[in-house]
Formats: sequence, structure tokens, C-alpha cells
Amino acid sequence: MGILNPPKYTKSESELELEKQMAEEMKKAEKEKAEMRAKEKKYKSRVDKGLVGSRSLFSRAGGRGFYTEGEQT
Repeated sequence: MGILNPPKYTKSESELELEKQMAEEMKKAEKEKAEMRAKEKKYKSRVDKGLVGSRSLFSRAGGRGFYTEGEQT
């Protein structure tokens, strides 16, 4: 225990508990991010199909009716 052999650092219980809590929070945040990405991907695909959005109010299924102004369909 002299200058040549300093004592090894050991973490206290509070530090270990804090690290464990931080790891749990990180896992929870990553899970929320993954869920948000999945929701955004699903919404984007629905918008692309024309099921959701401002264009979906005026169109018919299959994209018909939006570009045919003045024509009787």
C-alpha cells in the first residue's frame, strides 16, 4: 500500500445503484424510440397509400378522383 501499489478503486453501493438505474432508463428510452420509429413508419406508409392526410379527404380508393377535376367519374 505504498506509492508503487496504490489501492484499487471500488465503487460504493450508491454508485452501483445509480449505474443500474441509468442503464434501466437507457433501455426504456431506447424502447420508446423504437416504438416511435415503428409508429412513424406505419403512418408514413399509410400517407403514401393515401389512407391518411389531406389528399385522402377528396380522393377515392386506388387514387382515383383526385386528379380528375371537372370530369364526371
